[in-house]
Amino acid sequence: MLFDPPSILNNWYGAVKQTQINKSRSIFFDRMSEIEDYFGVSSAFLLKYFIKNGLPGTDKFKNHYLKSFMGNVTPEKLKYAYDRISFDYTLRLMLAYERYSLIIGYLDYIQKDSDMRLDELNILDYGCGAADIGLLFCTLGANVTLCDLDNTRFDFVVYRFTRRGYEPGVIKILNTESYPELPENFFDLIIATELFEHVRDPLQLLENFIKSLKNRGYLFDSMAGKFERDDRPHHLKEAFEIGKSEKYQNFYKRNFKQLFPGDGLKFLFKKR
Repeated sequence: MLFDPPSILNNWYGAVKQTQINKSRSIFFDRMSEIEDYFGVSSAFLLKYFIKNGLPGTDKFKNHYLKSFMGNVTPEKLKYAYDRISFDYTLRLMLAYERYSLIIGYLDYIQKDSDMRLDELNILDYGCGAADIGLLFCTLGANVTLCDLDNTRFDFVVYRFTRRGYEPGVIKILNTESYPELPENFFDLIIATELFEHVRDPLQLLENFIKSLKNRGYLFDSMAGKFERDDRPHHLKEAFEIGKSEKYQNFYKRNFKQLFPGDGLKFLFKKR
């Protein structure tokens, strides 16, 4: 909490620090301040909340917010479940970890392979969560569009950008059972972190991404094209059935080439 995680202490560390409101603080305390400002709560309130429900990175807290999904993942109830946990989900995404470390190992490679500067890229952060990756790209000058379920958490995400003077594109998902229309042949990079296991039809979503990516555009998929996840209430059974199917796997391989920019870097794919 007092110090920034070692996972971001590399040549992109300065760029990550530029995403903060107060750069003299650690990432954790800067993010906690953002939550307090937006939701109008105090440090004392959050401390009491964590004593009762556990710290955001603990199993106790995870089990606390996952209760909302018990029996509530049917089509008519799933959006309601996400709406109910907007505050808790925000706390977990902001205070349990950061997403910068997922992408920074790929930034140099993307610039070299695409022959484009990062500030020339059109980027879609789909299912953006707290939008750390989108915010980092915005700080680097890229044109960023955010997309997620329309609820309090997404309002908070947009607030993170606008209070820093950024004007991201915004696509609100109003219904968990249908996917928003995306501009065709527009994005250079689509970010999908911890996404496909949460949607009812990952194949349909992947087909939408194919249409929306430019020729030889990139998909950053933190699942690396696979469905190797634990069994949680909001990891949808239908998603795993489709994601593990031969049809889905063949479609993925036929339309994307997996790239390996370095050791352990397996999340980047290029549209064929």
